[in-house]
Amino acid sequence: MKDQKLLSIVIPAYNVEQFLEECIESLLYVKLVNSTEILIIDDGSKDNTSAIADRYAKQYPKIIKVIHKQNGGHGSAINTGIAAAQGIYFKVVDGDDTVNPTAYDRYLKELQKIEIQGCDLVATPFTCMIYKTGKLKKVIKRQIQGTEKLPQKKILSFQDTAKFLHIRMHEWTIRTAILKEQKIVLSEHSFYVDMQYILFPIPWIKTICILPYFVYQYRLGEEQQSVSIKNMQKNREQHKNILFSLINFYKERERLGEKKEILFYLSKVIGKMEANHVQIILSLPIRKESKKELVFIERELKENCLAAYKIKEKRSLIWLRKSHYILYPIAAIVWRIIKK
Repeated sequence: MKDQKLLSIVIPAYNVEQFLEECIESLLYVKLVNSTEILIIDDGSKDNTSAIADRYAKQYPKIIKVIHKQNGGHGSAINTGIAAAQGIYFKVVDGDDTVNPTAYDRYLKELQKIEIQGCDLVATPFTCMIYKTGKLKKVIKRQIQGTEKLPQKKILSFQDTAKFLHIRMHEWTIRTAILKEQKIVLSEHSFYVDMQYILFPIPWIKTICILPYFVYQYRLGEEQQSVSIKNMQKNREQHKNILFSLINFYKERERLGEKKEILFYLSKVIGKMEANHVQIILSLPIRKESKKELVFIERELKENCLAAYKIKEKRSLIWLRKSHYILYPIAAIVWRIIKK
């Protein structure tokens, strides 16, 4: 389509009135802004999020569209964005995060060239913006894991590079058609659906291009975030359910005879997520119930996704297994010492 937008930016927005303006502004002041569409998904916000979104949509009617919906969680907002997106490429920018306008401008220019060659996935590094009591305290640049020896600004076979890579959500730009044609749907009313978003499309990604621009700026340090340890403890049942959904996805792709490189990539990411779940359990009070939960998760992974179980991601987890979890109390104490 001649007039089709190059990029759909989907902004899941729930009660982000203090951050949303900064998020939107960071996306507007680039030369190629008219080649983008910004879809703000107001996920049943109870503050002024919807009013802010509507104001920007009225000011930029050819670029910004707002979709108001009942609250369904992050996955529901992304599902709505996938259904509405008209751009060739698709990227999620959470309402409390931003992009670096300079890097974003360069990225859009490169994306134009990449689109002509038909690339499926574009990966860009990101920046962690670490806040404390509302003030920016530290900025950390995160490179894309496994890309050190891979060429940049070139179209590569995803299958050939899968053994090296681990691409996180903030690094991820995908061809919209893959999400639509494969009917990618994320869990609703749940945190941690970013893991589904970056794994469910993997079997249909044929090509990848790695760009050097630090586009995404990820806000960290806010107590209400789902990645804070207190919230991960509270929401660990959701974390477990998402983990199991990925394991089931792996089993189905294995049953269908998926390529070994793709299965390895899936197992590697699932192994990382399970190791993170173990860390959550280690952060809980040291008691029999916590150990029982740890052993259950480990057994489920070993029985249902042995390839992920064999991923030697954390040395501490290897020793726990070798001790048949007798070292659980010591591991939990060490976790506390390290995190202080």
